[in-house]
Amino acid sequence: MEDLFQGIDAWVVGHPNWTYVTVFLIAMGESMAVIGVVVPGVVSLIGAGALVATGAISFWPAFVAASAGAIVGDGLSYAVGRHYRAHLRDLWPFSRYPRQLDWGVEFFHRYGGWSVAIGRFAGPGRAIVPLVAGMLQMPPRRFYVANVASAIAQTLAFFLPGMVLGASLKLAAEAAWRLVILAVLLLGALVLAFWLARRVYRLLAPHASAWLQALLRWSDLHPTMGRLAHALADPGHPDARALTGFAFVLILGAPLVGTITGLTLFAAPELALDRAALDLGQSLRDPLGDRLMVRLAALGAPAVVLPLVVLVFVWLRRQGQVRHGHYWLAAAAFPLVATPLLGAVLAVPRPDLGLQLALPWSFPSGPVLLATCVYGFLAVSIARSLPERYRWAPYALATTTIAAVAVARVYFGAEWLTAVVDSSALGLVWVAALGLALHRHVHLRRRSGMLAAVAALGLVGGLALHSWIAGDRQLARLTPAERTSIVARNTWHDTGGARLPHHREDLSRRNRHPLSIQYAGDPAALTAALAAAGWAPALVLDWGNAMRLLSPSLPLDELPVIPQVHDGRHEALILTRAAGPDRREVLRLWPARFRLDDGTPLWVGNVSRQRKDVVLELVVVPATIPHDFALPTDFIGGTGGLVIHSAPGAGVVLIEPGGA
Repeated sequence: MEDLFQGIDAWVVGHPNWTYVTVFLIAMGESMAVIGVVVPGVVSLIGAGALVATGAISFWPAFVAASAGAIVGDGLSYAVGRHYRAHLRDLWPFSRYPRQLDWGVEFFHRYGGWSVAIGRFAGPGRAIVPLVAGMLQMPPRRFYVANVASAIAQTLAFFLPGMVLGASLKLAAEAAWRLVILAVLLLGALVLAFWLARRVYRLLAPHASAWLQALLRWSDLHPTMGRLAHALADPGHPDARALTGFAFVLILGAPLVGTITGLTLFAAPELALDRAALDLGQSLRDPLGDRLMVRLAALGAPAVVLPLVVLVFVWLRRQGQVRHGHYWLAAAAFPLVATPLLGAVLAVPRPDLGLQLALPWSFPSGPVLLATCVYGFLAVSIARSLPERYRWAPYALATTTIAAVAVARVYFGAEWLTAVVDSSALGLVWVAALGLALHRHVHLRRRSGMLAAVAALGLVGGLALHSWIAGDRQLARLTPAERTSIVARNTWHDTGGARLPHHREDLSRRNRHPLSIQYAGDPAALTAALAAAGWAPALVLDWGNAMRLLSPSLPLDELPVIPQVHDGRHEALILTRAAGPDRREVLRLWPARFRLDDGTPLWVGNVSRQRKDVVLELVVVPATIPHDFALPTDFIGGTGGLVIHSAPGAGVVLIEPGGA
């Protein structure tokens, strides 16, 4: 991603005029009927905004080019429609595919004169609206007023996200690309889950009654399993025994389900999909990403979910909804019983990462199963009393929450991907059974707003309780056990630290930042020894000083240093020293996962130079200057209190405190 962006940026810097012409043509093509369907205008214009943020092109020429292109494109479509009028329906492609034109006519009649302005933001069909406006003889003056105003608004709407993206990429280049990729993948997964839930509900809901009748007919033909189905679907039938039986069927049938759906129970470590998901999650591990993911994983923790369950149950009882309350307890009880029972019987091992978790099994995933059952049944309870057009919303929110828990568990390597998917599927079947019983046995009461509020209050209380109980300990439990290697001091000297990494590892930045320093000892001793040479502990970026990045007038030495990632971890030590106007040197040290044979920890690091990059006169980025990692004389000629060994040909210096 970074290489692609830098390549485009370099071409644009060398050909600015052609870039403006390209922006004009893309904006024009994106606004023209038929052509606009295949021109990637939105992506291209957002990309232009990102280039503006990096300084590769100027804002005003790019803004004028994009706006003018949109105006010309809509104007040409309007002229074609005004010329052909109703004969447009006889021309290809509308003669063969009339639905798009019919949509445009309906849209124009619905919004009238506002349709041209609103149509700019109407998705893939927006290029049809000017054509229809001309076909239906919209007055030219009204059209061009709306055309110009909406073109300017559209350009701003596309440029602003692009400019934010460009500024973010500069920050990401300084911090960690794995964090950017993680954020993109996480956001994409959650948006996809939300969209799929909405689509699936709208696809399946119209057929629910027919399927229910089919279930009743099937139950009449199958006396054993049919009895369970009939008890759930028949309002006049007692359902407690049926639900208990169904729970036992799920538990006993889980091995077969797991085998059929992906061999989760017997071959998870050998599945390529599981291994790929595990490797991806571990390759994206980042300190900031860990903090985000541990909060998402907490949404499936019993300490978070059970206060919600208790509060909702108490509220249901006070509302006189006793049977509903029993279903609610059944939703939460099933995962609490099934997780240890199935886990002990099937004993599907977790990935071998050394995580310190309470249960050693991968299937079922307790947090995912608990989240699926509780949030899923909560969605059923809320949705049934909502108007039909809004019933998809609770399901979409529940699916997104469950997906967040599932993604977090796979990210940490707590369970295999197929185990997480099968755990969610197991929970969905239980929720479906409870939901069917709820719909057939409990009288509808329109109090969904209060139920949602009570559940939200319980969730907030559960999160607060979990934070108080677990704190940072949960992240420690989800952190792989550190495997430390031992190297003899003489070997370390003789080989020039050859066993230790020589380049910073951070996905696309691998092999770009050399690790030219290896240090044996306490970082505090290094800090004290370098103080006389002007090195001082850095102000490191955090939430308390992040606002300084919005002050371009500040000198570089007052700006925080943005942490960088090596091997999934931030620096253990950052020192800075002034190196001229708006320049500074930065020394970084990371743990090396190595120790000398006497127990002394080893650290790897480098010295880089930074400059102050200002983005749009709004954001300032203390940016590392590429390819400038030469060691200063302090680390070549030596400095007081340190013993420095040079490794010939390796470009690495070995440093120890004096007297070591």
